[in-house]
This record gives sequence, C-alpha cells and structure tokens, in this order.
Amino acid sequence: MAVAVVGTGNVGSTLGRAFARAGMEVRFGSRDPDAAAGAAGDSGARVVTVHAALDGADVVVIAVPGGRVAGFLREHAAALDGCLIVDAANRVGEAALNSSADTAELVPGARYARAFNSYGWEVFAQPEFDGEQADLLYTAEARDQAAVGQLIEAVGLRPVYLGPGQADVLDTVLRLMFALFPRYGRRTALRLLTD
Repeated sequence: MAVAVVGTGNVGSTLGRAFARAGMEVRFGSRDPDAAAGAAGDSGARVVTVHAALDGADVVVIAVPGGRVAGFLREHAAALDGCLIVDAANRVGEAALNSSADTAELVPGARYARAFNSYGWEVFAQPEFDGEQADLLYTAEARDQAAVGQLIEAVGLRPVYLGPGQADVLDTVLRLMFALFPRYGRRTALRLLTD
C-alpha cells in the first residue's frame, strides 16, 4: 500500500513512521521538505513535496491542523480524485470537527474515512497499556474497512469499525477524550470489552 501522509507534526510523523516500519511505502508531504526531513526518522519513509507525495498514493492520511484541510482539498482536488482519504485532523472550535462535508464537496471522487483523530500522538507512539493494545474506533466505506484497519494495526492499535458515515460519532469520542485528558493525561485510550 502506498501511503501519503500530509503533515509532518507529531501526529503525522508518528503515524507515517509506524506505517513505514510495517512495510508500507510512505511519503510524507510537506510544504518544506528540507525543513521537515527529520519527520521520517530511520523508518525508510521519504519526505517530499505534497505534490510528489500524492502522486500514485493509494491512501492519503491528512494530519494537518483542521483549519487547513479545506484549503488542502481545494488545492489538490485533482490529485485526490479516486483516493482513499483518511481524515486525522480536527477542526477544533467548529460545529463539525471532521471534514467529511468538505471532502464530499471539494473532492467528490474521493472516498472518505475518519481515524486517528481521537487520541493524542502519544498513544500512537506507545499503543500498549500494561501489555494490552488500545482500541481505535474508525469509520470508512465498507470497501475501505480492511485498508484503514491495516493502517490502525500498523500503529499497534486494535481497529474497531463503526461502519460507514460515522464521522460525527468519532467527533463525540474526541469530545469525550478532551474531557478525560486533563485528569488522566494525553496518553489515554479506550478498550472495548464484549462477550
């Protein structure tokens, strides 16, 4: 799987390095590849321009500040057409934290999934708690369930599929995590228990 990770901050770099260590072809897209060269670490991923990262990507993980997602989608709509977009960004302070509506409007040929938005990067860096994997809830179209699940597993988390069209549910999970972080810290995650 060829993965473009757009964003080289804590979330993007932690995810991209994990994907690369799992054997995926990873290109980080950066506005300034020279300044962001350290994002790849020793993972084998490459840091290139955003245009170069998107070229031939099967999956595009968006890990930029939420307020920049619409502009990114608008600028790169042609390259994103037909791609699976995984929205890891949060538009904090807006009614909808996710960018599903923007994606549908600006890149109608893309497929939308939402994952990696409800935890801090610290959980992606250390996904086990006393030997137990944390769970990560996600939404995607049925045909993309396995691909997004594979990305989650590459990070070391256990994927929990909510079905398609559940981005608003994940926004609610994020709000829950925001309420928990002050008391328990940013390295806080959920585990689903069932019979």
